Amino acid sequence: MAAANPHRLTVSENLALSFFWFTSNMQWTALIIIVVPEVVLGMVGASRSGSDMSWLTASGALLASVIQPVIGALSDRSLHPSGRRRPYMVVGVLGTMAALVAMGLAPGFALFLLFYLFLQVFANLASAPYQALIPDVVLFEQRGVASGYMGLMSQAAIIGGVLLPTFFSVRLTFDVLAALQLLGLIVTLVGVPEVPLTDHSPSWHFRAFLKAFWIPPRQHADWWWVFLTRLLVMLGFSTLEYYLYYYLHFVQHLKNPNPMLDQALIAVTLASLLSVLTAGWLSDRFQRRKIMVSLGGLVMGAAALGFVFTKSLTMVTIFALMFGLGYGTYLSTDWALAVDVLPPTNNAAKDMGLWSISQTVAQTAATALAGVFLTFAVVRWGNALAYRGLFVMTFAYFLLGSVLVTRVRKVR
Repeated sequence: MAAANPHRLTVSENLALSFFWFTSNMQWTALIIIVVPEVVLGMVGASRSGSDMSWLTASGALLASVIQPVIGALSDRSLHPSGRRRPYMVVGVLGTMAALVAMGLAPGFALFLLFYLFLQVFANLASAPYQALIPDVVLFEQRGVASGYMGLMSQAAIIGGVLLPTFFSVRLTFDVLAALQLLGLIVTLVGVPEVPLTDHSPSWHFRAFLKAFWIPPRQHADWWWVFLTRLLVMLGFSTLEYYLYYYLHFVQHLKNPNPMLDQALIAVTLASLLSVLTAGWLSDRFQRRKIMVSLGGLVMGAAALGFVFTKSLTMVTIFALMFGLGYGTYLSTDWALAVDVLPPTNNAAKDMGLWSISQTVAQTAATALAGVFLTFAVVRWGNALAYRGLFVMTFAYFLLGSVLVTRVRKVR
């Protein structure tokens, strides 16, 4: 049944493989960090912006956590002549483009939320099968390098995502992001070979289909430890990502946080570029995935704790640089570690979709927990102290995730 075509990838193939990750992450960076908070603030006002932003992102992430494994499992069984992953990616990107354009035209918060949920549906329809391309086409000894390229594109997407809204109006930003999704789809599909299934799919049984979504912890304990520790690290990352705009506004007292936000995120990206490919190569060379993942998480946690105590914008930039070094190290081995502990089946998209729930559940939990925390903390302590307390929570998330990854046994 194997539809994969694993071979040693060239530089151009690695770049093509990761390019869709670039455009997808650029979309979410621009939306979540700048555009959506700005739109929500303008629609509902300062008193409700934090909590409404929390519920919007939490509902979208919850939707994504259901869609990814289900669509991934369906793509694993696909007999389409163009390949298992491509048809879903095409439909997903076309729907994503339509949802982005609609968000730019939404006249009020209710419709904006509805179109945002549509965006989550179609974006995850595309990303669920895409995530299986690494286990499909990448050799074991190149997984660290391939993961490094994914990390590199993630960092480049941060620069693009934070700069894009500074050059275009909010309305035009949605249209530009829609066009970029199409570009990312074309580059990856043209540049990445995929061999379609030639054998028949297993016979369809609904109960067996549902049962396949359970990965037994006793047989696959490592997979669950990777899932849990990534969830914790993503809790920290999502909290920082979603609330950095409000942190700069309420804690650092910036009336317009966008210039400082751009500076901080560019600092994160430039610093991460120093570590992302190097750490990925080292993890392949010495087969030490866990050390890189743990180190990256600890450095990010230390930087998050620095945000809590500083009142200096210069120190905010320094902590952003520090965070970027840790983030690049973490990203360079995140995907590789996940692929290394996948169950030995031919259902990579389903299993990677389940793994990706660690991020979507983290997004849901991070925004839900933050929403509850901020609802009470802002009233009791005021905005500045409330957001400092929120960033203390992120430090705890990073610390736990970095320590518990040592429980993975079969991967060094």
